[in-house]
Amino acid sequence: MGGFMRGITLQRLQVFCEVYERNSISAAARALGLSQPTVSKHLRDFEAASGLTLFVLERGRILQTADADAIYSESRFLQDGIGQLEGRIEALKKGVGGKLSVMSIGLLMNHFVPQACASLMQKMPQLRLIVDISKSAHQLELLHAGLIDLGIMAGRVPVRDEEFTLLGRGKLMAVVPRDNPLAQKRQVTLEQVFVYPMVDTTARGPIGNVLEEALRLRGLGMAGAVTCNSLEAVPPMAQTLKRCAIVDEFTARSLQQTGIVCIDLDADIRFDIWAVSLPSSGNRNAIRLFSDALRKLLAER
Repeated sequence: MGGFMRGITLQRLQVFCEVYERNSISAAARALGLSQPTVSKHLRDFEAASGLTLFVLERGRILQTADADAIYSESRFLQDGIGQLEGRIEALKKGVGGKLSVMSIGLLMNHFVPQACASLMQKMPQLRLIVDISKSAHQLELLHAGLIDLGIMAGRVPVRDEEFTLLGRGKLMAVVPRDNPLAQKRQVTLEQVFVYPMVDTTARGPIGNVLEEALRLRGLGMAGAVTCNSLEAVPPMAQTLKRCAIVDEFTARSLQQTGIVCIDLDADIRFDIWAVSLPSSGNRNAIRLFSDALRKLLAER
């Protein structure tokens, strides 16, 4: 590559074209939003890189040389190309022609995922956004099948070749009937809760795995006569059957049932919340913006 091409930059080319078109360094500086000394320096550097005299000063006016005419003529297609590139970049930022398919576990769908979607659509208003709910295992299957771009999961998730981004952490809480003696307490232990009949959540789920380990360390077990495979089913079952249960804080905070109350556990039993994608997942910018928004929302709660 010649010395001229090593010394050329897009900004120097833009400065040259502005000065050429306006016959004025000050006018070019105003158009570019730069100071006059900065424009003069870029112009000198451009001339030095070319080894040509591109402008001459005559009676206080800048005049283009024949060499400047030739360079400007050849550079116009570059300027047009830069304009088209800038337009394409702006279109991509707004989501024009783009798509993002997100699948989340249900416990974040009442508030956090919709709010993250709203934040994303403000930044990329023309993005086609597809949102669905499913368990982590199903999300992983669809992710590898190329049917979704981003999964939002919680707890312990088996790792293969996925990219995991930690978004935040949640905690477990107790749910007890309003007429249960524990309902008057501000904080309870797992041992206190498991004295009473329980509605369990399956240990196969990521949250269930976290709870199962906490119980095992205390010599307790999930041996209730009622087991729900979905966390969303636990609160209504607990209310109807007048049983206690352990759920995540997000499910607890979205309770519509009036016959049960949520109580903090004395043990800080927490689980991770992840954004999961593949290296080959499309629309990386949308994935990043959505993940960043969800992380911020979880941090602010």
